[in-house]
Amino acid sequence: MIINSTFVFAQETNYEFGLRGNFGTTFTSISHQEETQNLEWLSNIQLLFNFHSDNFHFDSDILVNYGQIVRTDEIPEKTQDLLMFTLMPSIRLIDTPSIRLFLQTKGETQITKGYIGEKETDFFDPLFLTNTIFIGEKNRLLTSTENQRFEIAYGVGYSFQQVFKRKFVLESENTPNSNVEFMNNPSAIFRCDFYKTFLDEVSFSLRMNSGLDFKGGFLKSISNSRFSTIIVLSLDIYFISLQYIGNIVYDNEISKKRVFNQSLTAGFTLKL
Repeated sequence: MIINSTFVFAQETNYEFGLRGNFGTTFTSISHQEETQNLEWLSNIQLLFNFHSDNFHFDSDILVNYGQIVRTDEIPEKTQDLLMFTLMPSIRLIDTPSIRLFLQTKGETQITKGYIGEKETDFFDPLFLTNTIFIGEKNRLLTSTENQRFEIAYGVGYSFQQVFKRKFVLESENTPNSNVEFMNNPSAIFRCDFYKTFLDEVSFSLRMNSGLDFKGGFLKSISNSRFSTIIVLSLDIYFISLQYIGNIVYDNEISKKRVFNQSLTAGFTLKL
């Protein structure tokens, strides 16, 4: 079962606020030699607030994705855990071509205790906080209306990253050296926001936020970089909802392997 509600409104054409929430559960009970009961649930919340004027833009969003499996007489085991927030003000530098100066603040962390491989994680442990100054473009590929929106932003610049941690040990550390690690490197940013309503009862949306940090030694090995991307796809057909969330991270400081989490939920949608 999925309960899905969406709220989007603009008090003026310069403001936009959106909230979307999903909650799904699956219960299983099996009696074979011994009886087992499992409850798996998944919830996610997307929140956005944008402001646009002639020269100044401010975009922000928050994504929370969390899920657990609860088994009889066992400690609950989380299956999804992501808290990500982004703040991105920008100002126009040149009209033609449309060049803007951006400052993006992006935070990625987890909500509860868990593990990445054999490494223990906890709330805000670790927290990757990245401030990126970059020059690029922000274009609306479609005229924004109540029924459609298509906007992309991209550019290249320089990022300053802080890794806040307590128990978490980076791959480059034998033992924790400090609670905060600082890194800086060239970077590239790509963001996409697409929404379209068809025939009044069918809607599709895509939100994507990607970042590539070129760490030291990148020219010798492409693995010396950090790549992270989050993709949220939603399809609503009348009262049926289908949503996919995929989050992938390549970062040698977290793990020698990729960290990839994805979920697909289907159910009923309620729009207010």
